[in-house]
Amino acid sequence: MKKDLWLGLNERTRKALSPRDYKSGSVAQRIAASGVDAAELTAGRSKAELKKVWIPGVEIFSREIHPQRHRGSFGELAREAQGVLGKIKLWPRQWSAARMFANSAKGFHIHPPSIPAEMTAEKWLRRLFINQPQNYSLRPYDREQWDIMFFLQGRAEISPRAEHAFFRRWRQSSQPQ
Repeated sequence: MKKDLWLGLNERTRKALSPRDYKSGSVAQRIAASGVDAAELTAGRSKAELKKVWIPGVEIFSREIHPQRHRGSFGELAREAQGVLGKIKLWPRQWSAARMFANSAKGFHIHPPSIPAEMTAEKWLRRLFINQPQNYSLRPYDREQWDIMFFLQGRAEISPRAEHAFFRRWRQSSQPQ
């Protein structure tokens, strides 16, 4: 027997109520609409549906935070040659961190890529991020500027806006159905 939680309301109002489904829609649909927790993105990175909508070149990874008695908490954001950054062999020259407040935004810009003279930009970027995404030795991090942003608090929303032909086509093909 199901208990009527809304017994104190009039019948018309009770009939109009329904419990919310916060997980409605596929992962791709929720990314595009209401958003998902970063933990869901880091845990489910190998899911086919998530791979389909993933932004090439974007890495999301968790950090371990340690309580420090009487002081608060502490977490190492990165260590050279360790974790995801060590795996992809990226150690940036510039670091950033953000504590975002409600109704605020943080913008990023894309730095000019280093494209080998014998290739078009579209072919090179496709090779790096689609055809051989695990071949990190191809990535010319030492000849480019890459941004790493650690969101310490707040909500991150990523909206790709690139004018490169490769990214335009990728964006059109990755839209959730």
